[in-house]
Amino acid sequence: MTRSGEHVSLLEEDPYVGDHCESTTLVNLLRQREVDLSESFVFGLAGGLSFIYWRTKHMPTPFIGGRIKPDTLTENLARTLGLRLDVHETSSAKRARDHLVRELESGTFVGLKLDRYCLDYCTDDFRFAAHYVACVGYDDHGRFALAETRPLGLQWASGESLAAARNPRGPMSSRNRAFTLDLPKGGPPDLGKAARRGIRSAAETFLNPPISNVGYKGMHKVADLIPQWLDDLESPADGLSRIWTVMEDAGTGGGLFRTIWADFLVEVAEVTGIGVYREISEAYREIAAKWTEVATLLHEAGSASSRESLHSASKIVHEVADKEQRLMHRLLNLSS
Repeated sequence: MTRSGEHVSLLEEDPYVGDHCESTTLVNLLRQREVDLSESFVFGLAGGLSFIYWRTKHMPTPFIGGRIKPDTLTENLARTLGLRLDVHETSSAKRARDHLVRELESGTFVGLKLDRYCLDYCTDDFRFAAHYVACVGYDDHGRFALAETRPLGLQWASGESLAAARNPRGPMSSRNRAFTLDLPKGGPPDLGKAARRGIRSAAETFLNPPISNVGYKGMHKVADLIPQWLDDLESPADGLSRIWTVMEDAGTGGGLFRTIWADFLVEVAEVTGIGVYREISEAYREIAAKWTEVATLLHEAGSASSRESLHSASKIVHEVADKEQRLMHRLLNLSS
């Protein structure tokens, strides 16, 4: 850690700026420990691909997610690589800030879970309490340096806005959750074996969902519900536009995670020498394009009150669910 004028910075170079918040955070925490893995490989090692549909009576619009639930990506990665994961949560804003500053002053990047909506640099028009950043420094004015995803990159947030962002209420929220990673003794595991464990984990969860709104069953459930959304949403135009924004711009349930997974499978093919992973990767790229098509149809349905667009989206989701189910069976057999 170096002091330069008014601020404390742990950065020796620009932070990694990725596509998805939790995997971007993990890449930055790993690189500080001199473990240089791609974002897609980190996501895949953690068995990150999944699907979830979520809606409660307090939610104005449904949430559609394309990955495993928040926090488990970090926990799975630590377990797969044998990393020491230290998680700190508290209801006290002061204790949360003091812990963060202590870690930064010790020279450690800190992963933070928060609601970016509360940060003073944010322009999002929706709230989401399971966003992640890597905190990589602070200054004498009480601002904190946060490594964000594209296109934001490195941002500085006031201490007041960070405190509000770290202690949100609502679905998927945590109380000032912070975490750090450290290396295991004895070096990293065999990456080929670790990657196949990640694939098995994702496939087993996808194919054997614990509840009906997860995995391939969740996809079919969403497909059945989509045609009702013009009648079911309080404001269909705003609601469907928000679903599209969260799926595509925020990347939760659109094509982003399928694209990341496809990139991971290419790397697995290279690490293991098993070319079938590359073939399955191409199938996932086609699926990613289908999810982007679904998001676009939802946006069109909201803009034009088009039931036809909703029925088209529903049909595609059913088809994609069947295709992903077949692909996950192949991956499970290939990786066992």
